Amino acid sequence: MNEVVHTSPTIGSNVEEIVVNNTRFLMWDIGGQESLRSSWNTYYTNTEFVIVVVDSTDRERISVTKEELYKMLAHEVSRPCLFLVLIFLVGESWVTPAQGS
Repeated sequence: MNEVVHTSPTIGSNVEEIVVNNTRFLMWDIGGQESLRSSWNTYYTNTEFVIVVVDSTDRERISVTKEELYKMLAHEVSRPCLFLVLIFLVGESWVTPAQGS
């Protein structure tokens, strides 16, 4: 490891499969563009985990991110899923509890 990986926002979707100790993981990376959000619920079927990645430095979209997370949690098909929310904090630019609630 010990290397810096530069990333950019996902445009569309990517899929990756890995096998660890005979366990198959199929992972979908789905973009957050407004045009894609209405199709997110189609990925919940047969899904065990949903990981939501939040960029805390993007203060302009933090309220949209919160709304979309609430929609995901309320969606009927997502109820059997476990959700993990990862918030990336960069220096002093993180979102305060008041901004995130």
